[in-house]
Amino acid sequence: MIDDREPCRTPFPVEYGRKSAKWGGGPTLTIDSRGGPVEGERLILAAGLGLGEVIDVLTRREGIPSADGIIQIENRSMTELACALPLNLADEDLSPGRLAARAVSSVTTGPQNGVTYLRGAMEVGIRTPRTERYAEEILRAVGCETLAEAERPLASPD
Repeated sequence: MIDDREPCRTPFPVEYGRKSAKWGGGPTLTIDSRGGPVEGERLILAAGLGLGEVIDVLTRREGIPSADGIIQIENRSMTELACALPLNLADEDLSPGRLAARAVSSVTTGPQNGVTYLRGAMEVGIRTPRTERYAEEILRAVGCETLAEAERPLASPD
């Protein structure tokens, strides 16, 4: 379904502010005024796909039960959609240390977890105001030097 990918900057600020069942309860990015725009990529889909089909694929990709939270971004040259799920972590759970604790505990749920999500976001250059401290807190808690190393001992405890 994806014909091309092109770099883009989000037209809205994002931050780690949502726990996601798809990622084992680990923190994920969502629109948040306390964050900042990030570098990402726009997926250019194959011609001829219907809007309903695209929305269906996006809801499955994001692990959400319905199109609630799918928004259309105004763009004169094309139709753009984004997933804008609401924050569901309390303010006190947004500190880098609390995010890290949530991510670390999510690793035991399987390969889709908060540490993997954070590592994937960082590998493609996504940096929010909390990213560096959040990653540092995970490494400190687990005693590893990289997020990839942090996943191994957590995923297969002795």
